[in-house]
Amino acid sequence: MMETLLYLAGILFIVLGIAVSIGIHEIGHLLPAKLFGVKVTKYMIGFGPTLYSKKVGETEYGLKAFPLGGYIAMLGMYPAAKKPDTGTGFFKDMISQARSAHSESETAADAKRKFYQLPVAKRMIIMLGGPFMNLILGVLLTTVALSGFGVYQSSLKIEAVSVCLDNDSNTCSVAEQTPAHIAGLKAGDEVVSVGGKIATDWNQIRELLTNTPTAEFEVLRDGARITVSVTAVIQQRPQFDSLGSPILDEEGEVVYAPAPFLGVFLAPERKAIPLANSLEASGQSIAQIGQLILRLPQEVVEVTAVTFGGGERDANGPISIVGIGQVAGEVAASDDASLVDKVATGIQILGSLNFALFVFNMIPLLPLDGGHVAGGIYESIKRGLFRALGKKDPGPADTALLMPLTWFVFIALLAVSALLITADLVNPVSLFG
Repeated sequence: MMETLLYLAGILFIVLGIAVSIGIHEIGHLLPAKLFGVKVTKYMIGFGPTLYSKKVGETEYGLKAFPLGGYIAMLGMYPAAKKPDTGTGFFKDMISQARSAHSESETAADAKRKFYQLPVAKRMIIMLGGPFMNLILGVLLTTVALSGFGVYQSSLKIEAVSVCLDNDSNTCSVAEQTPAHIAGLKAGDEVVSVGGKIATDWNQIRELLTNTPTAEFEVLRDGARITVSVTAVIQQRPQFDSLGSPILDEEGEVVYAPAPFLGVFLAPERKAIPLANSLEASGQSIAQIGQLILRLPQEVVEVTAVTFGGGERDANGPISIVGIGQVAGEVAASDDASLVDKVATGIQILGSLNFALFVFNMIPLLPLDGGHVAGGIYESIKRGLFRALGKKDPGPADTALLMPLTWFVFIALLAVSALLITADLVNPVSLFG
């Protein structure tokens, strides 16, 4: 029963975190829009039936039934047609409705308060405000998780010592024994100094032994300090970054390099990492998400194959909101994770989600924010060319004409979401195997 409650608590934590992240995203649009005088008629978190709303001034603020999205409604999101709209049909009606959206809230005083009437720079600030808020929130959450709660790193306490170099055998010749076993290091020893230098972390020790393989180790054992001489073996060892993650080459293979080997297993401990490392981790996360989105068509094909053809999901592949909730629930219900581990992991998941919202919304396609930014860039270039040629200002770019493409993009996003949700229900990604 408790495991089920913890699982549901993990899911709830993520759902609420997403709702807050989306709310902050929309605030990133709302504040500059109001600052620049655009009439904002609605600020809504979620989609579907309205659960609660309250009108403050000219804006209705509300919460809808499904808090996995949100929007603000601005007057004049698209410019009026340069020529009267003629003809009928699904897409013609769509374009016409986009132009006239929220016009029922327009008064005589709002004639100059429409979004498309703003200079391009101000419009782009409004559209970039949402993704920018997700970027800031992602960095903040990642910093709290990594520099606040910390990450697991090798401590200076020895948890176990291998007898043989192959790490599997317990009996072997002296030539095949590990340096730690030969030197007499034991489980429970805590390294105090190496080569006369106070030990700070295992990276420092590894660097010292790389330069001088033989060194005096001072260890704390049963309250007493003991000194032993250790001669490390230089082997090709996997390389890790500052967060303890393996370093990969361009083919995705783990990078190996010569490094000292002792044959000890170190007790893990959670350590806060420097702020610079958290910022570096944020940049790496954004880059990885960007690469995943660029590979999305291929990734979707692979997910489809393993979902309907059998196979194991790639833990680093795309995942739906359902899958994210499953992972969060699995972490929250785990007996192997402490409360600190669960909270830190939940915060880091939310940080990654905000990076995903940032990168995804920057895709230059409508209805995403990046689509409006691309429209602004196109308009600036077009107006600049017209000025250079001495022609009349062509006016704002008529992005309403792209509504048919927007519809196809929206359908594609729905299809991908439905597929990933199905995959997460049928063949979910599991952190614990």
